[in-house]
Amino acid sequence: MLIFALLSLLVIAAIVAWSLKSGKRKNKKTVDDSRIYAAHTQSRPLEPLEHSTGHAFGLLLKAARGDRSVVEKWIMAEQHQNMPPISRDGAIEQLAQRLQASRR
Repeated sequence: MLIFALLSLLVIAAIVAWSLKSGKRKNKKTVDDSRIYAAHTQSRPLEPLEHSTGHAFGLLLKAARGDRSVVEKWIMAEQHQNMPPISRDGAIEQLAQRLQASRR
């Protein structure tokens, strides 16, 4: 019975020591790498509407609240909605014009 109690205490002590050690390692990791991924996109608004893809894409990106996947879905839907399919730039321009018209 004494051996069982000692082994149980040893296992409990090992679990406590392991949890404390892993907790310290986790905190140390966050201190070393406290950088937030793409912090510049989270801490400031999309000020200039002209990005590397143009003013119209900037308007769409602002309407989608910075979610590029949503903008890409809109563009793909607009491209394939027309017959014959229009170019990517044409779809972006049409979406931006439609967005500006709906805001007036």
